[in-house]
Amino acid sequence: MAIGVKIAIETKKNKTKVSFLNIFLSMLIGVGGAYFSSSSILKNCDPENVPIAIALIAITSEKIGEFFIFKLNIDLFLTALIDGFFEYISNLFNIKK
Repeated sequence: MAIGVKIAIETKKNKTKVSFLNIFLSMLIGVGGAYFSSSSILKNCDPENVPIAIALIAITSEKIGEFFIFKLNIDLFLTALIDGFFEYISNLFNIKK
């Protein structure tokens, strides 16, 4: 929990620009982390603690994912990759912008 809070504070302190791709990747990582860890949580936790454990995993993995997206500029890389792909397709079919 403390790791997630520290990452959130560090990311907000640097005033990063929020994009749709950044939000989508962050949510995907958070839901994916909860999904992949849910089977072990269901096996090892009491039934009344399962929702809290899955929520903590989802929040923590989302914050860690947000930190790596910010640190490695993954959103800029993917945006450039998508733009390059669409430019290639438009040049392939000679579509003018």
